[in-house]
Amino acid sequence: MPRKIRIISLFLFGFVSSIYSQEKEDQKNLFFEGEYAAGKIIPNFFDNFPKNTMQNTVSFSVGNYRTDTTKWERYYNFPEVGFSLNFSHFGNNQIFGQQVSLGKFIDFSVFNKSKHNYHLKLGLGMSYFNKTYHPVNNPENIIVSAPFTWDFRIALNREILSRDKFSLKLGVGLAHQSNSHVNLPNKGMNSFLIGISGQFYENAKKERPLVNNDYNRSKKSFVKFRYGLGYHEQSENEGPVQGINQPVHSASLGYGYTINHHSKVSVGFTYRFYQHYYNDLSANRGEKLNGDPTLQASNFILFVNNEFLMGHVGLDLELEFNLYKPYFNYHHPSKGVISTLRQILSTRKGLNFYAKNTNTLPKSNLFLGVYVNTNMGIADFLEFSIGYNHNF
Repeated sequence: MPRKIRIISLFLFGFVSSIYSQEKEDQKNLFFEGEYAAGKIIPNFFDNFPKNTMQNTVSFSVGNYRTDTTKWERYYNFPEVGFSLNFSHFGNNQIFGQQVSLGKFIDFSVFNKSKHNYHLKLGLGMSYFNKTYHPVNNPENIIVSAPFTWDFRIALNREILSRDKFSLKLGVGLAHQSNSHVNLPNKGMNSFLIGISGQFYENAKKERPLVNNDYNRSKKSFVKFRYGLGYHEQSENEGPVQGINQPVHSASLGYGYTINHHSKVSVGFTYRFYQHYYNDLSANRGEKLNGDPTLQASNFILFVNNEFLMGHVGLDLELEFNLYKPYFNYHHPSKGVISTLRQILSTRKGLNFYAKNTNTLPKSNLFLGVYVNTNMGIADFLEFSIGYNHNF
């Protein structure tokens, strides 16, 4: 991964941490958690995927549960937030080695009408792998090619035992590590895990306040524009030029509604331009695709977006429908259901950081964003954005 991308990524990750810094009241609700999880790597290709046995992960977390009834915590049913340190062994030391990751998590209480206590836990951070791809020493590991990667985690946990200062949980989850296609080969590591965790509270656990969110019900229209600058390395299927990151430019316009101050739903249009594609088409005119290289290196997209707002931070999730992407489709032809869907669908997920508190629905708001863009589960590029949101 280029040095400048690592620096920006670490800066943004630190910014997220500062946004979620503990307040004095929440420090009284401190907890510590230990977890053991076992599972398997999910193969993302079936031709000679490296053999592996059971995956083992040990995690240590520190955090607090939020009880402020005047902020975004109220809307999301007073979640838990904190840091997790994870140690993983992937069942094949020679090829995959071990992994250490540090990340921020947020844990939501879900299925509140159930008699059981369920939690949805989301995590985002950075990972370090001690074994990566090498053309001579480790050619089979086309899963991870860079020592530092993004780390995404999601788990559904059920509380099976609860005491004043302790709770025991069982859960299932998924983990994903990827460098976002800025260093190839990079298929990405995907794992399915089953875990057991124990949570220890510094003080007796408080009951969550019972509040009524009816006062905050609203639906306000908005328009947003963003410019994105991505970093992408050309894959072995797309031409001979590798090892060089070239920019991907995106311009996006969307319209939608902010619901109850905390959920933004929108639709819109994105234009995207891949510099790698343009360079290859210009150097090999007529050999691959006929027509204007600028147009053939372009991508026209319709999108559906949902963003979950938490004060100055937004969790941004987007499903994209590719109307026109000729270069990609030429090099990744349709051979079945999955490859056809990969031509049609792509995704964008990441974080936005707003200048003004989104809970107040300011008329004008600037934001910075960092995202991972994928083609149906396979990383495409890492993107940084600047944008503007206008509420009507």
